[in-house]
Amino acid sequence: MTRNSAQPRVFAPDMTASVTSNPGKDNDTVVFAAELGKGVDDAAEGSGNPSIQPWRILIADDDEEVHRATAFALRGVKIDGASLELLHAYSAAEAATMLASQEGIAVAMLDVVMETTDAGLTLVDSIRNQLGLKTLRIVLRTGQPGYAPELEVIQRYDINDYRTKSELTQTRLITTLTSAVRAYAQLDHIERTNQGLGKVSRASNSMFRIRSATEFSNQLLSHLGNLLGVPPSGFVCVDLPATLERATTGLSVLNAVGDYAGLVGIKLDKVADVDLQRAISRCVASRVTVFEGTRCFIWMGGGTRDAVVVFDLGREVSQSVSDISRRLIEILATNLTVGFENVDLFERLDFFAFFDPLTHLPNRTRFLSDVDQDLFARAGSSRCLALADIVRFSDINDALGHRCGDTLLIGVSKRLRAAIGPEVICARISGDVFALFGPESAIDPAAVRRAFESPFFVHGHALSVQIRLGIVRVADSRGSAVELVRSANLALNQARQSGGGAWSYFTRALSEDVQSRVSMLHSLRAAIDFKRGLSLAYQPLVNARTGELVGAEALLRWRNDFGESVPPLRFIPLAERTGLINELGLWVIETALDRLASWRTQGLRDMVMSINVSSVQFRAEDFAIQVKRLIDLCDVPAGSVTLEITESIALEDHAHVMAQIEDLRRWGVRFAIDDFGTGFSSLSQIARLPADQLKIDRAFVENICNSTADHSIAATVVMLAQGRGLGMVAEGVETEAQKEALLALGCEKMQGYLFGRPMSVEQFDSWLRERRSAAAS
Repeated sequence: MTRNSAQPRVFAPDMTASVTSNPGKDNDTVVFAAELGKGVDDAAEGSGNPSIQPWRILIADDDEEVHRATAFALRGVKIDGASLELLHAYSAAEAATMLASQEGIAVAMLDVVMETTDAGLTLVDSIRNQLGLKTLRIVLRTGQPGYAPELEVIQRYDINDYRTKSELTQTRLITTLTSAVRAYAQLDHIERTNQGLGKVSRASNSMFRIRSATEFSNQLLSHLGNLLGVPPSGFVCVDLPATLERATTGLSVLNAVGDYAGLVGIKLDKVADVDLQRAISRCVASRVTVFEGTRCFIWMGGGTRDAVVVFDLGREVSQSVSDISRRLIEILATNLTVGFENVDLFERLDFFAFFDPLTHLPNRTRFLSDVDQDLFARAGSSRCLALADIVRFSDINDALGHRCGDTLLIGVSKRLRAAIGPEVICARISGDVFALFGPESAIDPAAVRRAFESPFFVHGHALSVQIRLGIVRVADSRGSAVELVRSANLALNQARQSGGGAWSYFTRALSEDVQSRVSMLHSLRAAIDFKRGLSLAYQPLVNARTGELVGAEALLRWRNDFGESVPPLRFIPLAERTGLINELGLWVIETALDRLASWRTQGLRDMVMSINVSSVQFRAEDFAIQVKRLIDLCDVPAGSVTLEITESIALEDHAHVMAQIEDLRRWGVRFAIDDFGTGFSSLSQIARLPADQLKIDRAFVENICNSTADHSIAATVVMLAQGRGLGMVAEGVETEAQKEALLALGCEKMQGYLFGRPMSVEQFDSWLRERRSAAAS
């Protein structure tokens, strides 16, 4: 509001218009009182309704008689229903002082000639350019018109009228003043509207950038107070989003200031003022801004939740809230609604970006950020990070459905929170995996396990749930939150291997083992891509009774880039877990069949090539087709190819496995069950596999001469093979005694160091030449 803008007009009891004079010359301040007659304003008469605030008029003239005459002429006059309050100055300097110190002066009637011949004109220039009073209306009066020609003065200065004192009869004075007051009222209205719109615009612009509902509400209350020119006192109530501890149950006070500061966090239905509750309910129902009593109620809904602003106007302000102020509040309310929708959208986007929608716990992104901040703030403190997952959660999902699974996850999150201290960060970072971070003393795995001893009741089902934990101490794993999670996941994997609701702590050995496997995986990938370091060794398969060579088993060998020989028991399982076994296995088959074709051209027409095949390879839809393609490519009989499988293949998808095996057998490929008797499959499962041959594992051959139990197992395998009409091969035969014992049981085909070690192609060819030479001699 500018210095001269009218104060808000409030209704007050009928009053007299006072006229204040200042002794610019030789008399004391004189107060002229003109009694306002009753019945002048029918709207105010006898009803107790207050009248409108008077117009303030400044009379500046060095002639005392002019002041008296003006006051007499204007006694009892009302303009647009408001009386007049006359202020008197006896010099231009005194008038300038009054204008600078007092507000709400509508019209200044100035004498041109006072201290100087142009004092009035100088004062006009000061009013406009120094005091900045643009809305104040000015009427110049002069008794000596020659000093300031009328046309020149009006053109040069922003004034309403320029009259000689002799022209200003009472009627002319009143009409001139009325015109000036109305001009002032219009300009003041425009000025206050512009100022208010400026405040609304600035408030709206600043609030459109806010992304937090709490900050938005705080700024909102401050801007309302600034718009109305009063200290902010009120509150904002919204539908708060649900959390694990709080369901969505209606409006709650989000922020409050002034007399309402104590209401923060209280649900609206708990507020003691019933009338206030009802007023808010009416505002929500009508969805508009409502002015009731000493308060205004602003509705800001329209998004996913309702919000209401309650602002206390105060007794004096509420009585003087002008139409302009009401409209400005309504304009601001419209912008606030849009702003609140933006805030609501930002908060929802922020929620979905950083929180789990199901449990309302922080998600992986937020958890990692919080942990990194904590690591930076508490460097060196004794803290740990744990990952927890639910044992066999996928079985619960599959059996009861995802709805039950989601309900269980919510229950698990609540129990986890109850089992740990408030200083521990708890998050859900994936499916059924929860993350905890905090002081070591607050994350007790035994206490967490005890929290899950009682069952969960989910949609009519009582579910006993076990929890697994992998824990890493901050001191044991340097690095960021990501590194801590990685280390905790290694510990969790170790706990999974232990079975049940176990827990495990991260150690350096775990990390080194993983790094070793990763390094091996990269080297193996390179070896497959560039055929570098991979080779096959061939171990002879002989008829121990006749000494005849009947075949060879192809065994994969790998020498890494450092020249180290990597045992198959280390890299084959890794290849199976990563899927590299499919590509690697086809290379083995092609290389072995190519060697078989070469030996056949050397006269070994009856030789059989045995090749180990992983159960993982059978998962490939085109495995059988690929094998048939390689057999045709190498131009070898399908009957000279034996694929060795282990008992574990019986645990795979039986229909799919059987279809692949049957296709290959139909083409003539033979199958042998390797390491028979060492797996976990049952005889009934093995009986369903269409095998052509059983291989007695070296574990039973090693002590066949010294252990009755091993001898009995070997004899049982032989009897089983004979009963089903299957061929037999014994592995790991190293002594003559073992050979004789096996022959006595009826097993003739054998392989082992007694007959020949696994050899390279060159060594195998040399071995063949030595056998031929020995046979010829």
